[in-house]
Amino acid sequence: MENQTLTPTKAETFAPQALNQATDQQLTELIKQASAILEAREAERTRAAIAKIKELAKAHGLDVSLEPRNTKRGRRQRRKETT
Repeated sequence: MENQTLTPTKAETFAPQALNQATDQQLTELIKQASAILEAREAERTRAAIAKIKELAKAHGLDVSLEPRNTKRGRRQRRKETT
């Protein structure tokens, strides 16, 4: 199965046997592709939700601005003092 890809047709899903016979490299590539697809879907859902929120707000005479939240964790860095 070295030269074969693990791309099913639209109606198929991956059978456990096919996954068990796949090489580590093929499985890693499959995971990367699946992760990229999931990220793209999530981004599209986020864009659609933001558009819907803005549309509803505009319909009610409101102006909405949405910004990504800071997702960094840990301690805040101290400001550098200017002298």
